[in-house]
Amino acid sequence: MDTVMKKWHRLGIIGIMAAALPLSACGVSGPELTEEQNAQIVEYAAGLMLKYDENYHSRLEEEPDEELSEEPAEPVEQPKEEEPEEVPVDAESPEEIVQEQEEVADKSIEEFCGIEGTAISYTGYEVKDTYPEATGDDLFFAMNASDGCKLIVLNFNVQNIGSQDLNLDMLSIGTKFKISLNEASPKYALTTMLENDLASYIGTIPAGSSENLVLICELPEEEAGSIETVRLFMRNGSEEARLTLN
Repeated sequence: MDTVMKKWHRLGIIGIMAAALPLSACGVSGPELTEEQNAQIVEYAAGLMLKYDENYHSRLEEEPDEELSEEPAEPVEQPKEEEPEEVPVDAESPEEIVQEQEEVADKSIEEFCGIEGTAISYTGYEVKDTYPEATGDDLFFAMNASDGCKLIVLNFNVQNIGSQDLNLDMLSIGTKFKISLNEASPKYALTTMLENDLASYIGTIPAGSSENLVLICELPEEEAGSIETVRLFMRNGSEEARLTLN
């Protein structure tokens, strides 16, 4: 069908072009055309020929495959799985506290602090509301327990076993003491202005003599009557040690 239509269109165009020729040459009378009119008819006929050929060829061109011409679909972004929120770690369990405590080396106070010519021994604890108890006008400083708590006073006998007087300056040594009662997490001993505070004591102990020095902490009143274990932890810089007292 396309071939037949093509032939008929071309015959029509040829007929139009033939009409542009001088009709007198065919022995037929008719109006004479000027050269300009002939040129216009030829140009028009040529335009039709060109237009037809362009349309014909455009129909013969293969249409692009729709599947190939389609742009590749963008990958669908999968929703990201939300990472589970970190659950805050609870306070250390007693088992973890005990394990941590066992990893610290056991040392005596004099060994850890590097005090030669002394023997420091633990002599027990006292449960107090006030320390020291008022004994007269010579009392310089006293501590009172917080509401609902008791003072736990740890007593240490510091004996000069050397042959010369011992000038002891615990404040310059700078050891920090922590106390653990009933396997609880260790807490720093209270900072005091007591003259016999083991952590800050400065004084002279004559040869063969001894001094009673103390470390103090607080404990809720309902727990103060049932203390089973007492441990002392010492720290100086990056060095740590512990001492089981009771």
